[in-house]
Amino acid sequence: MNRRKFLRTAGTTGLAVATLPTMIDSFSVRALAGGDPGLQKLLESQDRVLVLIQMPGGNDGLNTIIPYTNPAYYANRPTIGIPKNKALRLNDTLGWHPALAGMRDLFEQGSLAVVQGVTYPNPDRSHFRGSDIWLTATDADVFGSTGWVGRYLQTLAPNYPTELPGHPLAVQIGTSTSLGLLGTTGPMGISFRDPDEFYRLVNSGGGIDGVPSGTQSDTPAGREATFMRNIARSADVYASVVKQANDSAGASTVTYPTSDLGAKLRVVSQLVAGGLKSRIFLVSWTGNNFDTHANQTSSSDSTLGAHAGLLGDLSTAVSAFMQDMKARGFAEKISGMTFSEFGRRVAENGSVGTDHGTAAPLFVFGAGVNGGLYGKDPNLTDLDDRGDLLMENDYRDVYSSVLLQWFGASTTKAQGVLFKDFSSTALPLFKKDPTSVEDEKDASTAFVSVGPNPATDHVVVRARVDVNANASIIVSDLRGRELRSITLDSWTGVGTVDLSGLPSGTYVLSLKADRAVTHTFVNISR
Repeated sequence: MNRRKFLRTAGTTGLAVATLPTMIDSFSVRALAGGDPGLQKLLESQDRVLVLIQMPGGNDGLNTIIPYTNPAYYANRPTIGIPKNKALRLNDTLGWHPALAGMRDLFEQGSLAVVQGVTYPNPDRSHFRGSDIWLTATDADVFGSTGWVGRYLQTLAPNYPTELPGHPLAVQIGTSTSLGLLGTTGPMGISFRDPDEFYRLVNSGGGIDGVPSGTQSDTPAGREATFMRNIARSADVYASVVKQANDSAGASTVTYPTSDLGAKLRVVSQLVAGGLKSRIFLVSWTGNNFDTHANQTSSSDSTLGAHAGLLGDLSTAVSAFMQDMKARGFAEKISGMTFSEFGRRVAENGSVGTDHGTAAPLFVFGAGVNGGLYGKDPNLTDLDDRGDLLMENDYRDVYSSVLLQWFGASTTKAQGVLFKDFSSTALPLFKKDPTSVEDEKDASTAFVSVGPNPATDHVVVRARVDVNANASIIVSDLRGRELRSITLDSWTGVGTVDLSGLPSGTYVLSLKADRAVTHTFVNISR
């Protein structure tokens, strides 16, 4: 059974990928919890949480943030356009869909940002490819196998899952593990639907038949077995931790909507309030709900229908979640971000719906957010050759803001995670940069710059190391196999790594200086 089949099986059986118990092999890893004191200190010191909300299917941005004074909007959408008198005013030219009253209130309180025209160069209109691009943070012509969240978490815990912190680095509320959470050794987080169910499944010995066991070997089958075994080990360690956090939180005083998203955000609130120190939570709808090709709106009232229901779910769930976090005293540590693989076509189709498009707005919310509108009104006349909106903000500008401003990552670390330097175009989405606790783990050893990235035949590394250290740079593939290495001049901290002959793709650069090790990523593109 390979990992793709394994992930599919986990989803179709209703069992979260991370809920496999240690029946896979007899090795117990409970003793590994908290194995890295530096990482544990980091998790305790850097007390900021990011909640990612995926809107799968491609959200219609023009019916979300409505250009209600633009006649081209109504000319292109005679049936599904939201009437100006029904939109909730955002400013003199833009309005909110009437189902987004809760999001509008957060915006007016200064705790929600609207980022306009978000996509990437040469956007792909395929659901699968578009989602992969957003989750891996790559260009349209680069096929990544690790997620941007997974790579970021791997910079914090390079020995994961051999050494596990006392709390999971990331949690996905759902029945499968997102590509966005994958690192080079598998998921950098765990996934489950319900904390109590998670605990019962792990401790009852139930699992999925066909998961291989045995000793590790450097073969495709051996690496797949290791991948699956790592998932089971993290589940075994964290089942009790998650249940304890859920049980410790107490009952919420806030009423959540009875929707799938509302239930998932309620679980996130319970875990945060109960003391779980996970950095990132990911929630999503269960299907491609936002793929509104047909019957997007009611034929008799464009403010009603499928899309209105989805936006209402988002707005009421986020509003309840932020109210709950404030009531429990955690509002300052929470930020959230929505994303969808693409927007919809400017013109409506003949089925009271919209087809796959390109750019669309996204939301960033939280007490620490610089609320407001980022970007111009959508230009409905200057379109691409297929009639779609042009890009105003690269989605990685938003990711860069999250890494640099919310999590306090260094510019070099953010560049390594995103494969390019987006620091100069990062949007000022957060009020105050936190102390970069991450880089205090070993202040004497760190990457200063890695470039060019993407690279073609070489990369120049500038690093900070102790002048007396034995320093080296090692290039590994995403399975951890060492491919190249050089000795780094510890006096100058500069070295050139020959990448010629390596195929295009993503590689890990490891900086080793005596016992200190730090990692970043380089992308080879030819």
